[in-house]
Amino acid sequence: MTVTELRPAEGETYAEGLARAEKAQAEAEGQRIKNEAERRRQQLAADKAEAKAQKEIQRELEDAEDERRQRVEQRRMEAAAKEKAAKSAETWRRSALAIAAVCVVVSLPLQVMAFWDPHAWFLVAAPLVLEGVAWALLKGAEAAIDEGRPSWHYRLGALVQALVAAGINFSHGSQEYGIATGIGGALCSVIGPAIWDLHEHGRIVKRQGRKTFAQRRAEKRAARAETARVAKVNKMRAESDKDVWERALFLAAALGELVPSEKTYRRAWDELHGAEVGSTAAIISAKRLARRSVRLAQNGPLDAAHKGENPQVDSQMDPADDKPSKAPSAPGEDGRKKNGGTPPVRRPGTTQYAPIAKRQMSLEQLRPTAQD
Repeated sequence: MTVTELRPAEGETYAEGLARAEKAQAEAEGQRIKNEAERRRQQLAADKAEAKAQKEIQRELEDAEDERRQRVEQRRMEAAAKEKAAKSAETWRRSALAIAAVCVVVSLPLQVMAFWDPHAWFLVAAPLVLEGVAWALLKGAEAAIDEGRPSWHYRLGALVQALVAAGINFSHGSQEYGIATGIGGALCSVIGPAIWDLHEHGRIVKRQGRKTFAQRRAEKRAARAETARVAKVNKMRAESDKDVWERALFLAAALGELVPSEKTYRRAWDELHGAEVGSTAAIISAKRLARRSVRLAQNGPLDAAHKGENPQVDSQMDPADDKPSKAPSAPGEDGRKKNGGTPPVRRPGTTQYAPIAKRQMSLEQLRPTAQD
């Protein structure tokens, strides 16, 4: 406490100045404590906000890390699947080539013996033509696939040429070496080109993005199920509300739809009922009535107010103020204390007015004079 604060003010005793200074010091201490509490509260709020932000950041970092790990795992799985697919494709290609080579080893000598003639030795080249044409057409189909051109005619020509060679092998092999040799030679003439054609067919399917037979069958099954479901739903709608369904059919015809779509049906319902699908004015009224009944059942019955009572006003009054007024204790008295029942007499100059009220009254008194 400083000397200035202890110095008595004008018309103030030393004790009063001391009390005033102590009061000021107490107020300053209280303000300091209040400021310190506010500072601590703000610091605590800031710490909580920072801790929450740190948790959010940590959670976001964990989510980002989980997402990154999932992406890495997804890429790893995709790479492994591609590697496996490439390995399988290469294995299949090598296997097809191996089978084709074995088939050539069996069928070509059989055809050479079928065309062998000492007096016409040049016919030995015929088997090479027959087998070679088939494989040349298959290579043409491969080139067409790589270039994005149609390949079906190459593959068809190779198949016809393989069947011709198979017929020759079957005829000659059966006559010279028995039916088993004939059948084996014929199969070798067909199996080799057929296996390689299957390999090329797989490349065509992969290039064009065709779906497998199982996928197409599953899609057809799902489409049939969806069509049946839509037909059943439309039948139920037509039976439940004929007016809405007729309006939906009219809108569908105007919009170029064979069957009313979901959007068209919702529009028709809104035009006739003015509400969401499944709601009508009667349903909404019944729902509101049911909710009101539930509220009354939960909160209990409302007692009727007695005559002369105003529940809205009484609920806003303090129960302590709800007391009967004091009745006059004697004739001529109005309940005031020590006034003998006579109100005080008002005299000029005893009523205190605010300065602005005094100025207004002065203006009111001067106004008639200004008008004269």
